[in-house]
Amino acid sequence: MSGFENSGVKKGPRQVFGLKYLVAAVVLVAAVLVGVSAVETVAPLSVVSESVTNQGSQVAYATFHDIGNYYVHAQCTNVNATRMCPVLVSMSLTADGMLHDSLYTRSLTFKVNAPGTTLAVEVDTYSSPATSYPVAYGVDQPLSPYVTITTPSNAPSVTWTFMIIVRNAPVVDGRMALQIIGRTQVVDSHFLGRTYDLTSGVMQLTDY
Repeated sequence: MSGFENSGVKKGPRQVFGLKYLVAAVVLVAAVLVGVSAVETVAPLSVVSESVTNQGSQVAYATFHDIGNYYVHAQCTNVNATRMCPVLVSMSLTADGMLHDSLYTRSLTFKVNAPGTTLAVEVDTYSSPATSYPVAYGVDQPLSPYVTITTPSNAPSVTWTFMIIVRNAPVVDGRMALQIIGRTQVVDSHFLGRTYDLTSGVMQLTDY
């Protein structure tokens, strides 16, 4: 047998063992990357409130099962003359007495079903935590104004609170009559957590 036939390099057991682990590691990393990519492209899960509850005529909240509550509190005075009504709005990530420390609120939307009504976010008051934040205004059909506030941080379990001014509030029989729909985008901060688009039922408020 010639020397050339005997010159092949043989792989020892350690080399084969190390190669197997390298291949396994590459496959694992690829699987994780594919999983992350898949999660990022998954559409947010739409959730409708399971109930809307009034606490008196000026306070209501929508409950989202195992997520939290969207609160509205009208603070109108002499609305029949001023046609203006401040509404305190907040999203609490507490459900059944338990605080969800993995969830955070990405944005909060406040919509009024009333043509001709305009909205404004009050500055420097009733914003908690006190900080700046992006605000976007729009109108849904049929002529329902809304405002979306994007929260400036992804701190888990924070309850964001804002004061929204409703101008030209609708008045029926001498009483303010607001029909409000709340929307919130909530994100699970856990690895591969998903995003929830929350929409409340209609919350009806009057000034007394």
